[in-house]
Amino acid sequence: MQVLWVTLTGLAVSFVFSMVGSGGSQVMVPVLFWLGLPFKSGAIPLALLESAVTCFSAGAVYAKKGLVVSRSTVLPFAISVLVAAPIGALVNFTAKSNVLMIIFAFSNMLVGIGVLKGQGLVKHSFSRRGVLTLGIILGFGVGFVLGMIGRDGGPFVVFVLVLMGFEAKEAAGTSTLIIAAGCLAAFLTHLPKATVSWEAMLAGSLACLVGSQLGSRLMSERLNSKSVQILFASVMFVVGVIILIQAF
Repeated sequence: MQVLWVTLTGLAVSFVFSMVGSGGSQVMVPVLFWLGLPFKSGAIPLALLESAVTCFSAGAVYAKKGLVVSRSTVLPFAISVLVAAPIGALVNFTAKSNVLMIIFAFSNMLVGIGVLKGQGLVKHSFSRRGVLTLGIILGFGVGFVLGMIGRDGGPFVVFVLVLMGFEAKEAAGTSTLIIAAGCLAAFLTHLPKATVSWEAMLAGSLACLVGSQLGSRLMSERLNSKSVQILFASVMFVVGVIILIQAF
């Protein structure tokens, strides 16, 4: 029964979050924990695996559709995330503090508002050097948190890319590829201590593969940037509320 719920959850979460540039681990971790998996050795590793599958799958679709921005923008983020994710995983601290959870919840909501407002928040364009600096700093922070507590930073990457001047669809498409390698690296670091059955891993991965393909194709073919902005903001608010409920 647990494998069935893992499958259904993976399908639903990957479908929604693949459309907003994220693997959905920020929702998957608490859900898997509610389903009875150990928080540290079960929920986090499985959520990271499912997020990696979701991001790689969706990213391939977005790249094919031309929704991934130039490599000069992607690489600083991606390399920093890839380097920092295993470091965060090795720290292996669950960070269950109520204060941190509340901060995380409200930051999700603020990010949602930021993406909804879009480029209007910034009155100047970023230089190439500014893009590089932001990518390295944000990427390292996102990767570290991703590895440590299993919450991918796709929403924050989307937010920064929108502020840099990219449309929401491009930002979401690019974010999946930035986050994908970090999720995989963090999962492999957690794997030796994981207590998740191979049935749950396989079922969850296949469900996320299907869900992300459906979600990414719907986003790239049917939704415009304004729709993606609204969807993104809505998802971030829902996630924020879920985390606030957990915190109390």
